[in-house]
Amino acid sequence: MIDRYYEHSEALLKQLPKGVFITVKGEEQVNTMTIAWGHIGVIWGKPMFIAYVRYSRYTYDMLLKAEDYTINVPVEQDLRAALKIAGTESGRDIDKFKKAGLTLQAAKKVKTPIIKDCRLNYECKMMYQQTMEPALIDSTVKARYYPNHDTHIMFFGEIVDAYMREE
Repeated sequence: MIDRYYEHSEALLKQLPKGVFITVKGEEQVNTMTIAWGHIGVIWGKPMFIAYVRYSRYTYDMLLKAEDYTINVPVEQDLRAALKIAGTESGRDIDKFKKAGLTLQAAKKVKTPIIKDCRLNYECKMMYQQTMEPALIDSTVKARYYPNHDTHIMFFGEIVDAYMREE
């Protein structure tokens, strides 16, 4: 598993600043949102993806109760319009998949589906959640990214599968 995680990390890290989808399955619905912050590494001897989600996001509420999530990376696909919808619209109000024209597909190892339109997919089992401590954030970072004090919570997901699907 670690080898597959490393094998695709360059493609993930190249796309992440441009946006990737974090998808989560709740009790009654599946939601996705665009994230551009996150990182991958090894913690507790396991490959991890750590996603940062603000408290104000609908996805945050779903992740709090979730067992897992998926990271869906557009590789060689132009999904800028879908990324914009997923990053600016709320799943509280609309079906983002329908509006963005995205198709869900069952994941291999977790309950949350993957986005079929993205060739690179990471399946992550929820391992830990950590709130950011506002008092410990550098003042210049705080002024730029948190003027309204809407900080992030970090969701640590063990990467239980990572794969690049052929088109």
